[in-house]
Amino acid sequence: MAVTIGLDFGCGSTEIYVKGKGIVLREPSVAAVDTEGNVIAAGVEALLIRGRAPGSVTLRRPMRDSVISDFNLCAELLDRFLELAAPHHTKQVVIAAKCGIGGENRELLKNALLDCRVSSVEFVDAPLAALRGCGLSDSDGIIICDIGAGSIETSYIRDGDILRTETYFGGGSEADQSICDYTHRRYGLVPTQQDACAAKQLLDMNNVERRIALTGRDSSTGMPRRINIKSSELIHAAAPQIKGASDNITAVLSNLPRYAGKAASADGLVLVGGGALLSGIAEYITEAVGMEAIVAEAPADAIVRGLGQLIE
Repeated sequence: MAVTIGLDFGCGSTEIYVKGKGIVLREPSVAAVDTEGNVIAAGVEALLIRGRAPGSVTLRRPMRDSVISDFNLCAELLDRFLELAAPHHTKQVVIAAKCGIGGENRELLKNALLDCRVSSVEFVDAPLAALRGCGLSDSDGIIICDIGAGSIETSYIRDGDILRTETYFGGGSEADQSICDYTHRRYGLVPTQQDACAAKQLLDMNNVERRIALTGRDSSTGMPRRINIKSSELIHAAAPQIKGASDNITAVLSNLPRYAGKAASADGLVLVGGGALLSGIAEYITEAVGMEAIVAEAPADAIVRGLGQLIE
């Protein structure tokens, strides 16, 4: 018997909704690979194995900037996650796709899924899924900004149609790497991207003097080390990516298409995706773009919730 699945496969994380059951899986989109190139674990398990055997295991992600960079790893990761979500079943998959990734990447995703005992693949534009997942009306026009790990995508939606989209390739993962580079230069500390991400998630853009503990490896001795770093320094390190979100929104707002022969307007600005969890991001964007921004409820799950509503 076939099971219908809603899939949000992102650079940073994967969420799966199974019809009749709800959201059954949330895992990092990462694999642990041994020295011979074999995938030995996926998701949270991969992060745990990497911590126990740092010398013999590397962490790899199949997507970069929301585009597949390793097809075989992508197929392997999807196969493991789908089997965890619905063991021993044929799957019918409805998958969210960002507007800016292009037809070639969608075809790669489809082929990867068909390699995973999936009988059918249907694509849904991620902004439309997010809108539905937020329970919003777009009759007067609404802007959805999806701040993801691999990209930031802002879309203007009205009456069920995406009328304009801007995509900034470089999101949370790029911010994590920027933090790693900064602390290496400034303090001689080499954190993992996971450590940098954990520190970033503790940021409060309204409290720049707050100090946050960051662990890593001392670049001189190779020994573990911890520093307490000001929020303002981490915000400065990640500034290009944070500013990327506001610039992306401004580009959409400044060039809204005409609708029914009249100048279009936006009735709301909603932030979704894991990056929307950054404390103070709504206030920052509100000030930067001159329009009130609100963070969706459970913003990281907005897209998969919308897919769930579509398949139920």
